[in-house]
Amino acid sequence: MEEDKADYNPEEEVMSGNWNTPKVELKEVDIKTGEEEESVFWSGRSKLYRWSDGEWKERGLGDSKLLLHKKNKTIRFLLRQEKTLKVVANHYVYPSESYCKLVPNAGSEKIYVWTVKDFAEEPKIEKFALKFNSAEAAKLFKQKFDEAGAINHKLLDKNGENSPKGDQKEEKKDEKKEDKKEDKKEDKKEDKKEEKKEEKKEEKTDEKKEEKKEEKTDEKEKDKKEEKKEEKTAEKTEEKKEEKKEEKEEEKKEEKEEDKKEEEKEEKKEDNKEDKKEEESIKREN
Repeated sequence: MEEDKADYNPEEEVMSGNWNTPKVELKEVDIKTGEEEESVFWSGRSKLYRWSDGEWKERGLGDSKLLLHKKNKTIRFLLRQEKTLKVVANHYVYPSESYCKLVPNAGSEKIYVWTVKDFAEEPKIEKFALKFNSAEAAKLFKQKFDEAGAINHKLLDKNGENSPKGDQKEEKKDEKKEDKKEDKKEDKKEDKKEEKKEEKKEEKTDEKKEEKKEEKTDEKEKDKKEEKKEEKTAEKTEEKKEEKKEEKEEEKKEEKEEDKKEEEKEEKKEDNKEDKKEEESIKREN
């Protein structure tokens, strides 16, 4: 052991070992913020304060937003703390006698104050103050905030929550849109069916035309064949007539020849008779 200690050198270079570091794969994670179904109605950089324990306390700094829901068309106010993205204000804009009435802060045109039932953490009545870098930005916020309140007044109930009527209207609108889409789809299907029917009709008419053409060509060919047959039969009948004529002429010739022969025979007989008579007469004279 003492020899090993004597040989040990703490500064000796290590020449062997496993130097391959393991590979770490980082997968992309889709984080949902809850704002996917909304569009920005207004946005502006500002600082939010909350009235607590008799004084204004800073709540968060970041882009305050008025978000318009794409389906039910309601608008809410939202502010996330820019460093942590923690939601520090979240409520519907619904002006009433006690809630969502913007009031300029005493002595400043850059700050607006309002009271509201907020849902950033748990439902709670809060008094907020929103501070901007300029009076123009603050005025624009008030204008958009009031517009959002007028829109929500038609869609939300007295408590500033989703109204069944508003939902029903939106549902009816969506249903109408869906019905229109379905009607368009059906119309397109019907149009396609009609087009197919027309195409089939045209194909059938073309087929019928082709069949008629073929029938006509067949009839023409049949007529030609019949004509050829008739011509052949006519030729045959003519040939037969000619043959009969020739046969008759030959028969006549033969008959004539036979008649001649008969006449010659008769003439010979007559000559023989005359000869015999002359011989007899000569004999008698002698």
